[in-house]
Formats: sequence, structure tokens, C-alpha cells
Amino acid sequence: MDITKITNISLPIVSELIGQIYQAGLDGHWADVMEKIRRITHSNKAIFFLQKLDQPRPLAFEVITNFDYDPIILQQYLVSTLDDPYLQITGHLSEGEAIYINEHLDVMSLVETNFYQRILLPMKSHYALGGCLVRDGVYESIYSINRGPDDPPYQKQDFDLITLLTPHLSRAVQIYKDLTLYKRYSAISKSILDKSDKGLLVCDENGRILLANLFANQELEGNEDIKDIDQHLTLAPLAYQQKLKQCLIQCVSQPHAVCEQESILLQRAGGEALLVSIAPLNPNSQFVDIDQPCCLVTLTKQNAVRWSTLIKQYGLTPKEVLLVQAINRKKKLQELTVEMGVSYNTLATHLKAIYKKMGIHSQAELIVTLGLFRS
Repeated sequence: MDITKITNISLPIVSELIGQIYQAGLDGHWADVMEKIRRITHSNKAIFFLQKLDQPRPLAFEVITNFDYDPIILQQYLVSTLDDPYLQITGHLSEGEAIYINEHLDVMSLVETNFYQRILLPMKSHYALGGCLVRDGVYESIYSINRGPDDPPYQKQDFDLITLLTPHLSRAVQIYKDLTLYKRYSAISKSILDKSDKGLLVCDENGRILLANLFANQELEGNEDIKDIDQHLTLAPLAYQQKLKQCLIQCVSQPHAVCEQESILLQRAGGEALLVSIAPLNPNSQFVDIDQPCCLVTLTKQNAVRWSTLIKQYGLTPKEVLLVQAINRKKKLQELTVEMGVSYNTLATHLKAIYKKMGIHSQAELIVTLGLFRS
């Protein structure tokens, strides 16, 4: 998205905010980021959480408001989040995708409900913008900003700003999760070398490998599509190598540039794939002991889904299978409106039908279910 089209906020302020977002990915100061987003968008509240799905308490949870509220209301919300109609709307979002909830939910139809009167009204939650930051079947992270019923609705420029910020927040939370939560090490070198469930490399802008764990080295040694050539990360075919080079240069020279995160999917025989993701690292962070600008390259294996078994068990139609396969490839519904030639609401309706057939309620559960059908 072109940052110059966001007319209600200056370029330096947005650039500073994006820089603060990535710093929060390293130091965990999400409250500061949420407060800044709240103020910039003239919202009364900002909420952020990161949770491991098999644990009852969030790993990170922030509620920033410009008004006083009864803490008991927040406690009541935490034990009844599944009843939150706003959160239910975010169930079909993919990582890095933003949403204006009021465009998909008639809030006025809720005003007489117990949940609205008991929680949403006293918490001044009427208009809502937000996005999905992490949804990988293990972790879940969502954030949102709110305005009350007496406030003006959000405008297009507000949604444009959230759409721009959400991929950066998603990337920063992934960094936070990998570098801070997973092993809680104070130096990236130890965290990378000890991590065993995915490949992690630190590269400079030329692709020179500064650090790699065992998982990454095994991938570099045993495959033709990703190699270590003269201590440089190299992909095949050439088009992928060019894309990798572009991403590395941008991460190092403009780590907070306004752009969607680029990932490269290497398809392999037998349906296996390797997802290569690139994210910037701040050399001034206490978590990084490398004295030069660098990027974190993550290698994640994705096994093929046994689609025939899945289709037979749940009776999915060909169109439903195409939608599930697209979501499995990390596609967002907004992207698929063009690719599949249907509206966003139509895709959301198809997704609800899929959820009903599979006995699930969200995209997070869909990802978990697909994992059960991987070979």
C-alpha cells in the first residue's frame, strides 16, 4: 500500500510507528505500540493478545484505554471471549489480514443482547478495526481498536492505516514469538542454534550466511532448491533467487519500509513444500549479538495434505476444496476475491459452510484439522 495515500497522518509519524512495532517484536513493549495506534486513530481503546492455544492464559495481553472501567468487566470478558461477536468475525482471517468489523456485522442487532449490555457497552466497544497477527494452529494473536456508540465511525483512511500496519505487526509478533517466547534467550545466536523444529538463518543483504542452526544446515546440504554456495544462501530457480535478493536488500536497508511481507514457497516432490520467510532484525536490540544489519530467514517444512481422505471424510465440494487449499497456502480471503472471481462475503459464506461440515468454528481450528491429514 502506498503510504502517501494515508492522508490523515504524516509519513514521519507512520515510519516512526512501524519502527516502534519492530522494536516491540524484540523487547515486548506492546503497550507502547497499542497506545500510539490508539492515539493516532482517535480510538478509545486498543487490545492486543498472543496466546498459545493449549494454555489457558495469554502469553501477552494488553488493554489500553483513555477511560476508566471496572476491572471486573474485563475479567468477565476473559472468561467469555468465545461469545464475543467481534472476535467471531475474525475467525476467517489469515495472518497479516486486517478487517473493519462493522462492515461484516450489524452491531445495532446486538444492542439488546446480554453480552453487549454487560461487556461491550461499558467497555465502549461499538466500532472496531483490527487484524490477525498469528494463526498457525499453535499460537493465536489478534489486535483491535475501538470507538464507542457516541463516536464517529471509522473512515477509509483509518482502515487503510490498519491494513498497512497489520502485516508489520504480524511480522513483529512472529519475531517476538521466535526470539523471546520460544526459548527466552537473551542472544539470538543461542536461540537459533538450539531451535530444532524449523530452520533459522541470519543473513546480510548479500545473502551471506552469518549464522544457521542444524535444521537449516540439513536443508542446505540435502536439496537442490536451496543451497549454501560459497557461504551464501541460494535458491533455485533464478526467479526465486532474485526475489530473495530483493527481500534481503530491503530488510537490511529499509527494515521498516512499507511493504507486505514476502515469503517464498518451494514446492517439492510428493507434495512437500518449504516456506522461506524473511524478516528484519535490529542490530541494536539486546536480543541480537551480531554487530551489523541482518535479516532472519525462517525455513518451515509444509507436508502435503491427504486431500482425498479429507474430501471423503467431510464431503467437501470441489469449490470448497479449492478454498481450503488456498488457505493452506496462506492465501487471504481478500486476495482470493480476485483469484476466484467472487466477493469477500461469498468466500466467507463458503468458509462457514466448510466449518459446519468439519465441525469447527475458526480458521485456527481449520489449520489444526488439516495438520491431522498431513502425511
